[in-house]
Amino acid sequence: MRPPRLRGYLNEEFEFPVDRAGVIERVGDVTIDAPDDDDSESISAMLERDNDNPYETLEDLFASIYGSLDDSYIGRKYYDDRGSNVEEVTGDYPRDERNVSF
Repeated sequence: MRPPRLRGYLNEEFEFPVDRAGVIERVGDVTIDAPDDDDSESISAMLERDNDNPYETLEDLFASIYGSLDDSYIGRKYYDDRGSNVEEVTGDYPRDERNVSF
């Protein structure tokens, strides 16, 4: 499942409040697709890193899952098409040096 569909999916599957064990039992094997499929993770793996229990609202559950997405879900790190030109940037800031087509 793509991350943007997560909130709607959870809203269809649960009535709140719900505990972590109930979430894992019902949808734990659902995989949230990362841009690179090798980095995709299941909902149960994401909730293992979370301390909330129970989830009182849809937003609590959504935030727990969405907030545990790692860097592989964000796309190109440090990419900014609205910032300064690379030549103008000074300092030791991380940059994405891949070619960009506008």
